[in-house]
Parts: sequence; C-alpha cells; structure tokens
Amino acid sequence: MGKCESATASIGIQILLSDLIEQINETNFNLIKKMLYDGCIEDNNDYYNEVYEKIIGYGENDNELPENYLEFKEYLIKEFQNKGSLYKSKFSNEVEADISNGCLFEKDLLVPIKNILSTERWGYNRYGANSSSRPLDFDLSIDLNEYKEINKFNIIFLVKQHSG
Repeated sequence: MGKCESATASIGIQILLSDLIEQINETNFNLIKKMLYDGCIEDNNDYYNEVYEKIIGYGENDNELPENYLEFKEYLIKEFQNKGSLYKSKFSNEVEADISNGCLFEKDLLVPIKNILSTERWGYNRYGANSSSRPLDFDLSIDLNEYKEINKFNIIFLVKQHSG
C-alpha cells in the first residue's frame, strides 16, 4: 500500500502541557481530552510525539484511559513527568527512553483549530518537493469561545507534518 506523508498549516493553540493538565476539572475534562487527542508535541525532529501517542493512546497505541477526571489528571501528570523523548541508536536497533532534554510535562502542546492548507503524498519511496497553495482571500479569524475556560495559551500558526 505504501506510505502517506501529509503536512497541514493551521491556526491553533500552543500551551505548556503542565499548564493544560493542571487545569483539568469536571467541567473542562472532555474539552481537554479532545485537545490532547487533536494536538501534538512541538518537537522538531525528536521522538516526543512517539512517546506522547503511547500515553494518550490513539492510533496503533490504543489504550484505556481513566474516565474519571481526577484519575485522568493523576495518570497524565505521572506519565508526562516521567517520560520524554527516545534515544534511537544509529548503529543498532537499540531504543531507550531519554529525558536528558526534558520530560513531556515541560513541552508545548500544539492544537490545530482552523486548517488553512494541507497536502498529502502517497507512495513507497517518494523523494523531492511537494506543495499546495490557496489564494490569500480567506478569513484568518478563529472562534475561541470553546476554549474560554482554558488559561495560559497562545494563538499560533503551525505546520504539522505526519508520516504513516
């Protein structure tokens, strides 16, 4: 079947995971859970997102997360404080947990809110450039009403790249 690589440019929210997790309460529990599922870690070329996806449990890492907001909050604090990136050896198949550059609790979560542009590329061994465009006649405003109970976030422009 091959592999799909995609890139999406969006307007979104940037928030420190520790700031988001500390705000979990009974009224915003479902919203924060949705933000965690929709978002990703700002990690450039590290492996924080591989670890993050295993904790959050989506995709091939599907797992049962606590349904009670207090248990969910406690679970995330423990996992995010004790896990970070991965060290992957260039010379062997060795993969080790690595928190030398910080744990996930200290990383920014990027949550896309309004997609602006996206592109996909399918194939086995694809190399070279891929691009997409759209005229500059679109509305850049976003509705933040859903996030009114969330504090300490910034509005950002983000590019999310995915390979799978």
